[in-house]
Parts: sequence; structure tokens; C-alpha cells
Amino acid sequence: MFFYIEMTAAVVFFLAMLTRTCFLKSTWQQLMTVALQVISVWCLIHLFLSHVYPEFLFAKNVISVCFSMVFILAGLKDRYESDVYLSHQPSSAAK
Repeated sequence: MFFYIEMTAAVVFFLAMLTRTCFLKSTWQQLMTVALQVISVWCLIHLFLSHVYPEFLFAKNVISVCFSMVFILAGLKDRYESDVYLSHQPSSAAK
């Protein structure tokens, strides 16, 4: 029973972090968003593998790193796009 509560909480947290974007946020918000996304992936994979497929527990770190890289690369992409977007905006002093 406790596993289902843990898994439900991890899935809800994962989905909540999946909907967050780093676009046009400050640096600390971008870093926190990506860190929480990575933590949610690690928790979800650990819970799933430790209870459902314990024979694959040795590969947990490799699987988690691969999935976490998706969020890290998405955060870097959002960071790059927000920098490019801000650099192409007319400055308020020119108005």
C-alpha cells in the first residue's frame, strides 16, 4: 500500500515538473526547475525499479542519467532561447 502512495506522489511530482519550462526565467529559477526535474526522474525510476523490476536495479543510475539528460538539455535549450529572445528585444531606453 505504501508503495502505491509513493509511486502516485512521484508520478504527480514528475508530471508537475514536466509542465515547467525555463523560458524567460531568472537563472536561479532555471537551475531549480532543472534540478527538480532531474530529482523527479531519479525518484520515479528508483521507485519503479526497486519494486517492480528489482533485477534491473543495477542499471538504475545509467537509466536515470539518460532520462535526466533530456531535462538538462531542454533546460539548456530554454536558457539559450531566452538569451537570444532577450538580446533581440528593443531596449526600453530607445523608446
